Amino acid sequence: MSQTAAHVSNATAWNMSIPLRVLVIEHTMADAELNLHELQRAGFLCRPHIVGTREEFLDHLRRFHYDIVLSDYRLPGWTGMDALTMFRKSGSEIPFILVTGTLGEETAVECIRQGVTDYVLKDHLARLPIVVSRALEEKTSRDAHAFMVQALRQSESNSLFLFAQNPLPMWVFEKDSLQFLQVNDAALHHYGYERIEFLQMTATDLHPPEEIPRLLKTFHEGPTRKKSAGQWHHRLKDESIIDVEIILHSMEYSGRASALMVAQDITERKRAEEDKQKFFTLVENTRDFIGVRDLQGKVVYVNPAGRTLLGMEDPGAMMDASTNEYVATEDLSLLRETILPTILSSGQWKGELRFRHHQTGRAVPMDYVGFLVKDPQTGEPRFVGTVSRDVTERRALEQQLRQAQKFEAIGQLAGGIAHDFNNVIGAILGWAELGEEQAATNEAPYAGYFKKIHVQCDRVTALIRQLLAFSRRQILEPRNLSLNQSVQDVLGLLGGVIGKDVELHALPAEDLAVVRVDPTQIEQVLMNLCINARDAMPKGGQLSIETRNTEFSEDDCRHNAGLQPGRFAVLSVSDTGIGMDAGVRERIFEPFFTTKETGKGTGLGLATVYGIVKQHGGFIQVESEPNRGSKFHIFLPISENVSPAEERPPVVQDLPVRGGTETILIAEDHEGVCEMARVTLESLGYQVLIAHDGEEAVEMFSSHRESIALALLDVIMPRRSGPEAYEAIQAIRPGVPVVFATGYSNETAALTEMLERGIAVLRKPYSPGVLCRRVREALDRAGARPPKTV
Repeated sequence: MSQTAAHVSNATAWNMSIPLRVLVIEHTMADAELNLHELQRAGFLCRPHIVGTREEFLDHLRRFHYDIVLSDYRLPGWTGMDALTMFRKSGSEIPFILVTGTLGEETAVECIRQGVTDYVLKDHLARLPIVVSRALEEKTSRDAHAFMVQALRQSESNSLFLFAQNPLPMWVFEKDSLQFLQVNDAALHHYGYERIEFLQMTATDLHPPEEIPRLLKTFHEGPTRKKSAGQWHHRLKDESIIDVEIILHSMEYSGRASALMVAQDITERKRAEEDKQKFFTLVENTRDFIGVRDLQGKVVYVNPAGRTLLGMEDPGAMMDASTNEYVATEDLSLLRETILPTILSSGQWKGELRFRHHQTGRAVPMDYVGFLVKDPQTGEPRFVGTVSRDVTERRALEQQLRQAQKFEAIGQLAGGIAHDFNNVIGAILGWAELGEEQAATNEAPYAGYFKKIHVQCDRVTALIRQLLAFSRRQILEPRNLSLNQSVQDVLGLLGGVIGKDVELHALPAEDLAVVRVDPTQIEQVLMNLCINARDAMPKGGQLSIETRNTEFSEDDCRHNAGLQPGRFAVLSVSDTGIGMDAGVRERIFEPFFTTKETGKGTGLGLATVYGIVKQHGGFIQVESEPNRGSKFHIFLPISENVSPAEERPPVVQDLPVRGGTETILIAEDHEGVCEMARVTLESLGYQVLIAHDGEEAVEMFSSHRESIALALLDVIMPRRSGPEAYEAIQAIRPGVPVVFATGYSNETAALTEMLERGIAVLRKPYSPGVLCRRVREALDRAGARPPKTV
């Protein structure tokens, strides 16, 4: 707020060290004090008298002399215009300014026409110091002019002296020709001309071309004995442009009808007013909290954004309120004992301070910057200002980032564990299946044991795939699909799962857009959510599945950190169960986190949902409160390449197991998996070559390029990865069939793209039967013929 004082002091000829005698005509004492308070903030030393009735006004008018009058427009039983009439009848010419709540445009024009100097609306009191400053300046100019005219009347010699020595630029010009007849030294100095140069010019030479038509019109209207001609632009000799305010006075000079012009340079004043307006506009429209308090703790100003944040829209409600009213109770001691002493001693304090919402009492965390505002002339402390920002949204984003980083770290760990487990379980699963087949005919009891091992391996495999789903390291087989189809497929399975005490409702959207997803994975998402919903309703309830389309703009996402821009198909699953509190909601997607009793859940169901949705480029929103049920919204990006729903390929396990005599190159760095694959393929008649890393695989293929019919490559291997080895093999012999084996990889996007191109991918852990079917399928698709054996 110190800038107001600076602007006023720079823009007015009024001496701020002299008391300003102010007569305030106002029936409301609070409004009168607000007017005076605004002037004092700007640096005026006010010596006020406040009157409210006609009688008081006439009494003070007789007894005292004033520099300026501030009057309300509407007064009980009379008006500000009545006061103006009485004031002018007394012969006083001091500025008379209306300060009123509302004033229509036509009324304002009429008031100015009748002699009101200017007006200020009460909800824009920040203008009052500028208006008062300008009025005092104009009064000074008029007084100087009146003094000059009076002097001219006294004697011609005295008049010429005063004309020449007047500090304001002045000149005389002939009305008809506009030729300059006389000019004072101040004009020559200010405009940069020599006297002979100036007297050879006309009044139009000082103005830019675009102003000349208006200037001629003003002159031809014929100035009265004294007439304000408004604000203009004048061009100096160096071609620079200044803003001036001119006054015309008709006179006779050397027997010719002439006019005296007084020009006052208001360039700095206008710049100060513009700077003030820019500053005020910025403060009024910023989204940050900007406030000022005095050294006694009373609020002087709070901008609209600040009032909205505090829940106090009425500007008047904040004036002279205590700072304590908008600081959270818990932080009042911090304000008194740390913040204010630091600001007063060092001039600034930065940190977090919680404000209090006036209506709800909610504490709002703020990034607070407090600073001392000093008087520009004396250097004495005047106010404490603050520019503060609500960090609630930033905190939410930080929490979201921390959550995402935590999930990413857990996902990396889970993926790495799953990779190692996949190799171990793959070997065990393969040997168990081979043992089961061989013992089935002669050793029935041992076959049963192998069967039990097989079953346990399947359970571990399911857990590993859930971990991979969470870590987003699964290989997807995406297809264009309507989520309504997934809902329909899952509904047929839910009847025997959720129980008869749960009412199931499906609300599919008829115009649902197509998404590109892996159908099996989406069905798992839906099944996991429905089973979770069932478990949340131990006494029964309602389970609803709904689909719809939605779209989010960039602006929507700026106001909600959890959204992504774009068009989405939404799958919503809601229940009427026990619900969740905020603490549980924050952790529900963590692996192995569960609220169920021991032995009744792995804690991977929602973690799997999270990973699958994220890997499909979607996101999840959860709504839940204790005892009010839960609602999960799955947002999946709409496929831009719209095509009819695609048929699923036949399941590999359903194909018959067939062998062959082709030569197969196996590249696998895990000894157990490699040996199981070799024995399995050799048992069906294939010739097998073994490599233990990617580089060895390329070298071996190069040596047997004519005989190798297919390469079975592990994706993650030393020296060269599977895809890198395959690229080198293709360079040696283009078109050779390949099957990639993977249990975990950072290259899921590349492998998914290979799947869409028809390249076979074998997920670990795989059984001997699945291995044989996948190899045979790849060979048959490539149309390979049995080559010569090695």
